[in-house]
Amino acid sequence: MSTIDKAAITDLLTNGPHRSEVGRKQLTLALGGLYIASTTLSEKPYLVWEKEKGYPRYYIPIQSLHPDIKAQLGGETNGHQASGTTVKLETVATVKGNNDSAAAIETLTVGSKTTTWVRFTEGLYNGFIRFERSEIDDWFQNGQLFFGIKNPFKRIDTAPVSNHIVVKVDGEVVAETDVAVLLNETGLKETYYIPATSVKNWGTVEKSDLRTACPYKGEAWYLSITVKGKKYDNLIWYYPYPTHESAGVEGLISFYNKEGVDILVDGVKI
Repeated sequence: MSTIDKAAITDLLTNGPHRSEVGRKQLTLALGGLYIASTTLSEKPYLVWEKEKGYPRYYIPIQSLHPDIKAQLGGETNGHQASGTTVKLETVATVKGNNDSAAAIETLTVGSKTTTWVRFTEGLYNGFIRFERSEIDDWFQNGQLFFGIKNPFKRIDTAPVSNHIVVKVDGEVVAETDVAVLLNETGLKETYYIPATSVKNWGTVEKSDLRTACPYKGEAWYLSITVKGKKYDNLIWYYPYPTHESAGVEGLISFYNKEGVDILVDGVKI
């Protein structure tokens, strides 16, 4: 279970977030086998960018909480039974900022699972809760499992290109092709995805167990490569089942553009 940074919450209460807007998705949160919150068309979440950079997060309205959790917030201190699952809420600390803003840091225990949240009690987001998504068993968006919170002002654009692309690792050419898909993502540098058969020697490539998730592209799988006797872990990634907006890169690979790696497009290092 993560520890809430009280100083960060105080700063948020004092200075406010970078921006926020009413969320357009219906969200459901599950913890300990219980759906602990379900937003509706009338009880919508806020989408909040706490800082200028980074992903936004959702603040969930109290009215969308499971009835037994709302009963706890109403002052009933004993654990409640929700479909055979014990629900318990405890206050850890209270935090105050400027302009009559305040919040309570609380732990919610459902069965054997516990999460820490920030419940805003005064100010702009009074009546909303800031969850730690990593502590929740599952989040659902419009009934579907989802990888992360999408920024509605970000987009993905893919296009096939016919540039000559060479990838070098430690000075050795490890991949070369004349066809690729160029992916542009708002706020990030362009990325070239190339056929896996562009790799000169597939015998130097090893599949990795690493998986990461991107809300815009899907779940990334990784490959390691050995060059001149040195193994470069997870240097290559690909999306076997990308999201629809990134379908153009399905199964294609991309190399991390990092120290020791040179990616040349028509002879120009990018």
